[in-house]
Amino acid sequence: MNDRDRCASVQHEQRVVEALQKVSEPTPAKVREVLNGLGYIDERIHGLQQDGQATRFYLDLRESGGRLCEAGRAAGAVTDMNVCAALATGAFAVK
Repeated sequence: MNDRDRCASVQHEQRVVEALQKVSEPTPAKVREVLNGLGYIDERIHGLQQDGQATRFYLDLRESGGRLCEAGRAAGAVTDMNVCAALATGAFAVK
């Protein structure tokens, strides 16, 4: 990933984690609703899947040849996100 992707990842992580920490029961539907409310369109949200009390998901944040994506785990107060790299072109896939 380039410097622009690394810088952008911090901003995305902060705003998404802050919003999802407020969701007491993070079902896939509620997580999608929060992400949509933050401006992430459905085509950028991937792999929403219930995992026990949490919901796992990926955000496709690729722009202008970048490879940025985020892997998230919505779990109320212990929500977290980790930067990941996707293929620069084509369908979304985590590399």
